[in-house]
Amino acid sequence: MPAVPLPFLTFVILLMLLTKVCLQRGSGHRSIATFIAGCALLVLMSALRWQFDALYLRQIQSIVAIALPPLAWRCFARLTERSGRQKVAICLIPSAIALGLNLVAPATTDAVLMALYVGYGCTLIGTAYQGPDAFIFSRLNDAGPAARMAFLAGSFLCFSGLTDLAIAVDFSFYQGHQAPQLVALSQAILLPFICLAIIYNGKNAPPDEGIPAIEPQNNSEALALLCQRVEARLCEQSLYLSPDLTLNTLARRMGIPARQISQAVNQTQGCNVSQWINRFRIHHAQRQLLATDASVTEIMLEAGFATKSNFNREFTRISGMSPTEYRRSAEEALTPAVETRPSRQQGADGYRCG
Repeated sequence: MPAVPLPFLTFVILLMLLTKVCLQRGSGHRSIATFIAGCALLVLMSALRWQFDALYLRQIQSIVAIALPPLAWRCFARLTERSGRQKVAICLIPSAIALGLNLVAPATTDAVLMALYVGYGCTLIGTAYQGPDAFIFSRLNDAGPAARMAFLAGSFLCFSGLTDLAIAVDFSFYQGHQAPQLVALSQAILLPFICLAIIYNGKNAPPDEGIPAIEPQNNSEALALLCQRVEARLCEQSLYLSPDLTLNTLARRMGIPARQISQAVNQTQGCNVSQWINRFRIHHAQRQLLATDASVTEIMLEAGFATKSNFNREFTRISGMSPTEYRRSAEEALTPAVETRPSRQQGADGYRCG
């Protein structure tokens, strides 16, 4: 039985991951799916190029390779607050220059690709480092996964750029004798991470801990007042119950720049906007668990959560127990539950939401 080349195996695994992501809903997941599809196409072209070594396959592979970094950046940049003109310029100008050099000076292709991949990769990592609040057009439920995937995409691009550099050096000094082995090694390094992505995709990671707080540009009293204004609007109109709520939507409702809301929440609440909104949602779910006989899934959807994994994780983080345990503990100890259960007028962590 002939052995299956490693790049083809990587391609199949990427298709599995793409299928799993496509079955999920959300703005962040659409961007992730587009990026994975681009990666799968590049891996396929790389596999065909090294398998058959045809001239036209080399050219197609080069074009796909040039297109992937700006595609990856565009997938995630569309969720951030950059202007449309900035997005188009950053996306088109470097790739157009790279494509032109590939056509008129093919000898520079390797160096151009390395610069393209590392440049876009570092840009994506920098965007991801700003945290979920940078993805203002992503639903708050999807902002965290979008930030994490942007970091992984940037790391993937940087790794691919360094791999291209190693292959270029091999061709320069060893006539490319080690190139197939370098390609196989890079695929072998990527495979475990792709498999982990399949296993953990859709499961929400713990709250972001490593993102530094934004330094206040105004005094703490002004930030606290701003946070109170946003909180009042959230509670008055129950905006936190909308599963499609984004930071941009909230900013437009308030007439306040998204960056200022993010700064106020970071400084006064010690968390990002997504985690803050989840406190309101979880407290609403707590009230419903105690006051109604609705199923946990029904309450989860009513509270604005899109996935059960995210709901259970946030509920446990805030309440110290799962939703089922929360309801059962109240039923088993009715009197203490009546004395200690949250007021219907008081929101999560002291917020007063009706």
